Amino acid sequence: MEQEKNFKVAILPCNGIGRLVSTIVRQAGYRIVKQRPDDTVLLSSGAVIADVPEQKEYADKYPVIVINGCRPRCASAIMERKGKKPAVVINVPEVMAERKIVIAGEKRTQLGERGFKLVDAVVEITLQEVDKVLAEEMLSTL
Repeated sequence: MEQEKNFKVAILPCNGIGRLVSTIVRQAGYRIVKQRPDDTVLLSSGAVIADVPEQKEYADKYPVIVINGCRPRCASAIMERKGKKPAVVINVPEVMAERKIVIAGEKRTQLGERGFKLVDAVVEITLQEVDKVLAEEMLSTL
């Protein structure tokens, strides 16, 4: 019997420190993988930069969805430096504008209602993209 192919999507959330939006992106990354453990793996930007073997393998083996938190778009820059084009790039400021979510006044150390509303929006959008990428991967094998 032929072994079933293992399709997954790697999620690279920005891991910025000290920014509210980075907390939101990290929370979204954790939730995505928790909700879809069979379809996703979570990458760490530091581990990808350092070529930690497991993280390098995931980044090389699977399509990557990058979630950028702010304008420097560090997660995208990391993938660019590693020579890998992301399958999808999600920019949280664009999600905020699209969904009209304002996070002013939220605290990065303890998210409130608006912060979690943005987390939920990022998770929803990313999971939709995960489904699209997985469908494309499966179709490419036919």
